Amino acid sequence: MTQIISPVRAVRHYHVCDSSLGCLPESDPYVTNDLDDAVETLASLLADWGESNDTADGAHAADVAAAYLAPDQEASGKGYIALNRLGCGHEVCEIVGSRSFEIAVCDEHDCLRYCPDDRCHTVTPVTDPDPWCWCCGTRYVPWDACPWLD
Repeated sequence: MTQIISPVRAVRHYHVCDSSLGCLPESDPYVTNDLDDAVETLASLLADWGESNDTADGAHAADVAAAYLAPDQEASGKGYIALNRLGCGHEVCEIVGSRSFEIAVCDEHDCLRYCPDDRCHTVTPVTDPDPWCWCCGTRYVPWDACPWLD
């Protein structure tokens, strides 16, 4: 029996970055299509910045990072709230001192490369240096060459 897979319009993914308030990020954002990975990366950015800043803002950033990663979160936990916001298509942003840490929701095709295998549907950021799908070994293609992307 042949399985028919309907085309996908877009692959929702998330851009995670930090920057000085009112400025563009100093580096390319981290791009992932996994909600948990996006939240963990945001917490990691907060924690790393907090560790490198021996100030009250640095300590606050470390506390916020810990709140995102707290185990067994209930509905009021930062990580739980962030996952729900992202799942609904809303961005997440934390302001600490003069820094902004954020996760932006994106449905643009050009941010990702796609595995063209109809059974796989793996995506990777365009910045990934590996041209081969980690799941099935097929060479990634741009969105306009992907048969399962509508």
